[in-house]
Amino acid sequence: MEVMRRGIDAWNRGDRDGWLAAFSPEAEWHTTGRFADQGVYRGREGLAAYWEEFREDMEELSSSVSEIRAIGDKVYIAATATGRGKRSKAAFDVPVWFVTTVRDGMVVRVETYDDHQQALAAAGLAG
Repeated sequence: MEVMRRGIDAWNRGDRDGWLAAFSPEAEWHTTGRFADQGVYRGREGLAAYWEEFREDMEELSSSVSEIRAIGDKVYIAATATGRGKRSKAAFDVPVWFVTTVRDGMVVRVETYDDHQQALAAAGLAG
């Protein structure tokens, strides 16, 4: 779970290199499609593109974690994403759930959910 905490802290302070350091070179990020241009971002190059896309359109980005649990090699995270559109200045404050897979101290996969029950099921916590 520590690698996830470091990655979230780096995201919140705008430290792209610190955020990328949490990921394996072959990592995949699966999005909900709500904010990102692509469904899946692969490798550190893809993750760097994901970072840039977010920051191109949004500002004051942060994620506050309300729950984090390790289940084997997976980490379940319940969070709230906040920020503001750069052009519209419209604020957002949305719940989001992540199920990450960690191997050898590095994130290899992130699955993002906008449905709590789906995230719980993916993490093996439902039922």
